[in-house]
Amino acid sequence: MAKQEESTSVSSSVSYPAEKEAVGEHANGDGTSQADDGDKYNHAVKRSGSWIGAVYNIMCISVGTGTMNLPAVVRRSGWFGVILMALMALIGWFVGILFRRAMYSRPGKRFFSFSHVTQAAFGRYGKIGFWFATIVTYVTCCGTVISWIIICGTQISRLLGFANVHLSEKICMTIIAIIMWVPFAILKMVSEITISSLFGVLTALFTVITLGVMSIKHRPNFSEPPTHQFIIGSGIPSALASIAFMYSSAIFFPHIEGNLKKPHQFSWALGLANILVCGCYTIAAATGYSAFGSQTVSPILNNLPNMAIINAANIIIIIHVIFASPIALVTTNLELEMALGVMPEIIGKKKELFWRLVMRTVTIGILLGVSIAIPYFGQFIDLISALSCTVAFFMVPIFCYVKLIGWRNIPKWELALCFILVIIGMIACVWGLIDAVKGLRTAIQNGRG
Repeated sequence: MAKQEESTSVSSSVSYPAEKEAVGEHANGDGTSQADDGDKYNHAVKRSGSWIGAVYNIMCISVGTGTMNLPAVVRRSGWFGVILMALMALIGWFVGILFRRAMYSRPGKRFFSFSHVTQAAFGRYGKIGFWFATIVTYVTCCGTVISWIIICGTQISRLLGFANVHLSEKICMTIIAIIMWVPFAILKMVSEITISSLFGVLTALFTVITLGVMSIKHRPNFSEPPTHQFIIGSGIPSALASIAFMYSSAIFFPHIEGNLKKPHQFSWALGLANILVCGCYTIAAATGYSAFGSQTVSPILNNLPNMAIINAANIIIIIHVIFASPIALVTTNLELEMALGVMPEIIGKKKELFWRLVMRTVTIGILLGVSIAIPYFGQFIDLISALSCTVAFFMVPIFCYVKLIGWRNIPKWELALCFILVIIGMIACVWGLIDAVKGLRTAIQNGRG
């Protein structure tokens, strides 16, 4: 039975198509019905989750190891970077609402993934749009996980060194990658990992609070006192790109929203999640920059002394990564598996299991290889942020919304805001990419992050 959802609107004069979810009835890239073939995608849209689970999933994706890079982001942009984090939380909520409307832009149908929404928006060039979005998704998710492998591998090696146990960063990264592979290979859908999201959120919150308190309590005696600035204009574009990394969860929205038992709850679940995420970011960034100012490094852990509580926070970060990695990796591979027809409804359960294990093992192998080749945490986050996160955060969702809803059906103020956000995204992408490449080149030359 189809379930009719309440229509959404931006103003009293503009109405959007009703959001109706029907089993086996989705949208093809050209906007036509897929009712006869929709059952094979049914595993991607199982309405069994709660809004609490959605908040957990969004927070678990967002509040992660990237938080360790935020004080350095504020160092580049000045205290204004903290204001940018709040603005980006608001923009992320706004963009998320727009993208959800694009998902339901065809009456009685639902585009079930980030790539398929983009495919529909590209119209006659739908296949190009589909693979473009798939690549953006892959680069964003895989880049995120690579940063996790790097931070965990380097910190494990550092922790063992304190105990006079010397294990190379490469070996530690390999161990982390193998641990990540287990839940990634076993778990098939986002709906199966809400419990792990809860633990991921709790560990992330503990880490943020611990680092915030310790940054204030244990300020080192620098030979030259660190300086602080309110705004550094040249660092704002790259700071925007880095902050986009923290909020670029739009690629996960179709899967998280698709798991909700009451889909209309997604908008305010996203708003609540962004408020909580922004609070965590503010604590981490403000306390870190306040303590270390111009001498802040990335990750912020390297500014802190060798203490039991700091080491505990390190361990908690590693635990968080283990719980959070399945969300990013499962979402990424699920879209690719659907695109390549690796589903039990098409090739049978045994072949689907075999090829799923093969594809996911290869994915982990590639991520580990890149992590070992480019083990520079802060610089790698900056690169991925500029390269793909700005596109996933600013450009693709807004383009899809305007194209699928129709610019004539959108209020002028909203259309103008969309245009401004796209311009900001383009500047952050280009400028941030230039700065990231320079930073990575310097790190490679110096042999350190």
